[in-house]
This record gives sequence, structure tokens and C-alpha cells, in this order.
Amino acid sequence: MARHTSSALVPSAWVLLAISTLVALTLGVGLAIFHYQQQSKVILNTGETLFRHISQQLETELLRLYQPPAQALNLLALSDLSSTISLEQRLNYLPQLAQVLVDNPQLNSLYQGWPTGDYLMLRPLRTPSLRTRFNAPSDAVWMVWHIQMDPEASKAVHLFYDQQLQVLEQRELFNDGYDPRQRLWYSQARGSGAQIITTPYIFFSTSEFGTTLARPTTSGSVLGADLTLGQLSHTLAKLQLTAHSQLLLYDPEGTVIAYHDVARILNVAQGTALRLKGFNELGSTLLARLAEDGYNQERLTSMVLEGQRWTLSQSRIDLAGLPETYLAILVPERELLAEAYRIRRHSVWITLIASLVLLPLAWLFITRLTRRRV
Repeated sequence: MARHTSSALVPSAWVLLAISTLVALTLGVGLAIFHYQQQSKVILNTGETLFRHISQQLETELLRLYQPPAQALNLLALSDLSSTISLEQRLNYLPQLAQVLVDNPQLNSLYQGWPTGDYLMLRPLRTPSLRTRFNAPSDAVWMVWHIQMDPEASKAVHLFYDQQLQVLEQRELFNDGYDPRQRLWYSQARGSGAQIITTPYIFFSTSEFGTTLARPTTSGSVLGADLTLGQLSHTLAKLQLTAHSQLLLYDPEGTVIAYHDVARILNVAQGTALRLKGFNELGSTLLARLAEDGYNQERLTSMVLEGQRWTLSQSRIDLAGLPETYLAILVPERELLAEAYRIRRHSVWITLIASLVLLPLAWLFITRLTRRRV
């Protein structure tokens, strides 16, 4: 009779073990799904805060780019450089100009234009391509470009300097028509009477796209400093949230000022003038679709584009002296929720591993319990 009872208990024990395992797995998977849903809600609900933080961080980066040279221009405006009338007098201020460029590596040139049409630029030759472009001596570190306007004929010269600002070579140039008074940075600064930041344009001497920080002096001359667009695009690249997120700065007409992939914003097609691309010219159907809704708007929304759901933020960059500029951030929700997916996946694996570890222990416990009853 006892033997019959023990044999009846064994199937019951295995049924109990199976039910317990199933319940544990169900609870584990349920908790994993619950945690995933809650984590997803937290991430999506804080999306506005996240994008606002990125916008503020970009403003901070822009201030880091522009404020130091702006302060340097303010100090230079107090010097007597603006009252000089000859190349010999102006070269005495090279150490001050060079120090500004050393302290602000984001700048690729510093210059001053006079009401007479005179012009002085100091450029650091930081790359081999610049040395090649200007056919500079191999040990040249600095290049001066000076134009002296004359009623009969203007005089232009290039001077190359080493690290210690010792002159290496001087070249007389044919003046190809450059007149600072006809440049946008000069007219805008003179017209505003205050420090300005220009919209992007092509730099005359290097054919690079960039923006200029400029301010007038009390004598009527204008100080300027050039910042290439590559610097702004590199800033966007550092702020990129995920592998496939899109970040770009643009003006109210949709012209892209900076993009996390700087190589894609310049239109260099043969037979066309160098210019910046628009939203719909970046080779992205995603951005082309976004352009259909207009540019100068601020919103935080979610939309399905290119077969997947994206979180989109468009906001205006509010920075004193900066032309009307907007920031667009687009992030695939799947990448935005990557942490939630990771938590769900890990929770499921933890549940399975725990079940596999506990299953032999439960089997051993039930087996011993059955033997005792026998």
C-alpha cells in the first residue's frame, strides 16, 4: 500500500515542478515586458527635456566658439592698429594678432579693413593644403596679406613668417580686385555699429564656406575673424545622439548651415557655383520629406519616415548676434529606446538563467521529499 502511494506521488511532484517553472517563467517575462514599457514611457516622456538639453548644449558650444574671439576683437578695437596708415606700422601688431589666433584655434584668419580700402590679414598655415595653396616656404607658420590702396594703383603683398614671427619671404602680388569695403562683413558691421555674425558665405582667399565675426572701430575701420563651417559641423557631430540620428542647423529658407556630415553640405557639382545645399539636397528622403512641412517652425513630434518611427525636434537657436537659425534633431525611436530594449532583453535572459539554475534544485528537493514520504 505504501509503495502504491509513493508511486502516485512522483507524477504529482513533477506536475508541481512543471507548474512552478511555468509560473516563474511567466512572471519573469511579464516583469521584463512591464519594465520595458515603463522604461519606454520614461524615455519618450522626457524626450522634450532631452532635446532641449541638446539645444542648450549647442548654444553653449556656439558661445565657446564665438565668445573668446568676440572678446579678443573688442580688445583689439582699443589698440592703435586702426589708426595706422602703412604696412610697416601695421606689422608691429602682428604679435597681438598671432596671440589671438593661437588662443582661438577655431579661427582660420584675423583681419582689419580700413575706410581707405587698405586691408591686413594674418592667417595661420596650420595644414599642408594651406601651404600648398599659397606656395608657402616649408617652414612658414604665418602668412600676412596686405593691400595698400593708392589713387593710381593699389599694392598687394604676401609675407611669410616662421613660428617666432621672423620674416621668411615677401612677395609682391597683383591685386585681383579685393576691396574690404565691398565685402558683406564690412558693410554689415559698419551699418549696425555693433559686433555682428554674418550668414555663411564663401571666403575670398580660400574658397571655403564659413561665417565671420566682425565689429567696427571708432576710427571707421572694421575688425573681422573667420570661422569655417567645418567647426560648426564638428560640434553637431559631437552632439549626435545615436548612430543614425540627424542634426543640422539651417536658416529660415532651408539652406543648411551646418550638418553632422560636413562633406554633404557643399554643392560642388561641375559647372555650378559653389554654394550651400538646401534641406532637400542632402541626399536624404527623410530630410526632403521634412522640408515639405516648412522650415521656420518649432515643434516636438513623432512621425513615420522611411519605414520607421522618428522623434523630431525643431527649435530656434536664441543667441545674441546670431542670424535667425534653427536646429533640427531627428532620432529613430528604436535607437532612442535602445536602453529599454536592453533592459527587456537582459530581464528575459536573467529569468531564463534563474529558471535553469533553480530547476535542478527544485527537482532535487522534490526527489528527496518523495523518498522521505516513502
